[in-house]
Amino acid sequence: MDRVYPAISNPLFFQRHLFTAYAKGLAYAALITLGLIFLMSQLVASDIEEPKLNTLLPIKPVHMPKKVIVTQKFEQPEPPQVVIEQPKTRVLDPEITPVNTTLTIGAPTPTSTTPVLVSRDPVPVYKPSPRYPSAAMRRGIEGYVIVEFTVTKTGAVQDVRVVGAFDSVGNPTRIFDRSALAAAERFKYQPQVEDGKPIERYGVRNRITYKLAE
Repeated sequence: MDRVYPAISNPLFFQRHLFTAYAKGLAYAALITLGLIFLMSQLVASDIEEPKLNTLLPIKPVHMPKKVIVTQKFEQPEPPQVVIEQPKTRVLDPEITPVNTTLTIGAPTPTSTTPVLVSRDPVPVYKPSPRYPSAAMRRGIEGYVIVEFTVTKTGAVQDVRVVGAFDSVGNPTRIFDRSALAAAERFKYQPQVEDGKPIERYGVRNRITYKLAE
C-alpha cells in the first residue's frame, strides 16, 4: 500500500539537512570570491611591461653573380658546290606510223541520185612532244616506246597503253612509259570515216622516240 505523507502546511518550515547544504554552498562561494579579489589585487600591483618585439628582420647580404659574356665565332660557310651541268637534250617529235589513207569515192551515174560516200582511216592532227624523263637524262638512256590506243568518233584518244618499250641497245625498259602515256593521251586525230560517218578505230599504234642531243 502506498504511504500517505501529510503535506507541509507551514511555509516557514525547513528541514535541517537542507539548511546545512545551503550553508556549505554560501561558504564555498565566499571563499571563491575572496580568492578572485586577492588575485586581481596582485595583478594590479605587479608592474608588467609589454614585451618589445623586434619588428625589423635581419637582411642577409645579397651576392650578385658575376656576368659572363659568351661570344660565339661564326665560321664562314663553305662555298656552294659546283653544280654539274646537265647535258643538253633534244626531244624529237614522235615518229608517226604511216597510215594508209584510202579514199573511196563512188562516181554517181547520170540517172542516180545517191550521194557520194567517203571512207578513210584516222589522220593525225596534233602530236605534242613528250617530256624527257629526268632519271633517263641523268643516266644517259635513250630509247623508244610503242603505244596503242583508240581514236574516238570525235578524234580524241582513249585507252592508251604501252605495248613495247626498249632502250637504244634493245633491252626492255620501263623508264619512258609514264612520259609516253602522258604524251599519247593528248594526241588529236581526224576520226576514221566509213560510208561518210565517223566511227571509232581500235588498235592504233604510234612509236615515240627518246634521244639525247649530241
